Amino acid sequence: MKYVYGPVLSRRLGLSLGVDLVPRKVCTYDCIYCQLGRTTSKTLERREYLPTDAILKDVEAALTQQEAPPDYVTLSGSGEPTLHSKIGEIVRHIKDLAPCPVAVITNGSLLFREEVAEALLGADVVLPSLDAATEPVFETINRPHRDLKLRRV
Repeated sequence: MKYVYGPVLSRRLGLSLGVDLVPRKVCTYDCIYCQLGRTTSKTLERREYLPTDAILKDVEAALTQQEAPPDYVTLSGSGEPTLHSKIGEIVRHIKDLAPCPVAVITNGSLLFREEVAEALLGADVVLPSLDAATEPVFETINRPHRDLKLRRV
């Protein structure tokens, strides 16, 4: 399976089956603390980075291989999941497949966009992060795409 990992034990979500929606290090930020290292593609472009059908096939296969269902299927992974233009469709299909809730872990940078907020309405849990309360700290910690400002996030 290329797009699914785990399940992993999460402090927030219990036993979580992870799903990657974008290639490694495609993100809106280049956070100084990112466990994956430097962002290789800092972008605001939403598109179908990885094939939706293949992602859903991987999720279905992973769910059938589990002895017990995970506590959550979590869209997170190696980059910013809200960059995937079909995240809403993916959430809906996973909810049809999975006997558990669907969570999205996001840096929250695109939640100001109406189409992103609407796409996430089907998720059971959305966990955005916010690392700073001022623009200078935001710039230092998150090193966002040049067109992102804290007031929009």
